[in-house]
Amino acid sequence: MRPKPFLDAARRDWQFDTFAWLLHNGGGFAKFLDTTLVLPVASHFPDSGMRGRAGVAALFHRVRDHAGMADWPCAVEPETKPGIAPASAADRVPVIRYPRERIEPRYLIASFSHSLARYLVDTFDDPAPGGDALREHAIDLAAVYMGFGIFLANAAVDSTEYHLNEGEFVHALALFCLLRRIDTATVDQHLNPHLRKYLRLAARDLAQHEVRLGRLRSIPAPLLDSGECTLPTIRNS
Repeated sequence: MRPKPFLDAARRDWQFDTFAWLLHNGGGFAKFLDTTLVLPVASHFPDSGMRGRAGVAALFHRVRDHAGMADWPCAVEPETKPGIAPASAADRVPVIRYPRERIEPRYLIASFSHSLARYLVDTFDDPAPGGDALREHAIDLAAVYMGFGIFLANAAVDSTEYHLNEGEFVHALALFCLLRRIDTATVDQHLNPHLRKYLRLAARDLAQHEVRLGRLRSIPAPLLDSGECTLPTIRNS
């Protein structure tokens, strides 16, 4: 008997389409193989013991490194709302903001990765699957694609910042793992306890779609190097 679908067909198909869009615009599957599945462990965040503004800055730089965006021009500053502050001029470096009153590492990692995902998606010429109506959802999924699915899934229940719900984040995390052939049993220990069953169910459902997974794995790199295509440039005044 086929397992019951974890998501309805429309939302599952949209996630497949959006992963394809991210792969096409992000350097192809070969580059995706270099993406780290980021874990809440000391080896991934050795600066987690730092406190204050210096600790936040160190955490941000770790997130940016894991995202493969170490060379992208941006800065991090405290603010009342998370996200990227719009630059007032074309030569300004984008500033990623975080709320002063909420600086727990698990929250900041999710928020920083989401802001960097927006920064990445803003460089794409192609519209997201579903158009403007689903653009914010696609940015959520892009953060999972960049390797931060565990943090987004854990943070979703406590945040209004995201458009995907925690089940959709877990499904996207399972899609990431199956594409990379990562055993989800090695991942669920890092999820909030009630999400572990979701991951098992999502992975079992997605395992029925090996043909579609194979199509995603076959997406090639663009003709030009992805870094050359997407790396923003800051004009000097």
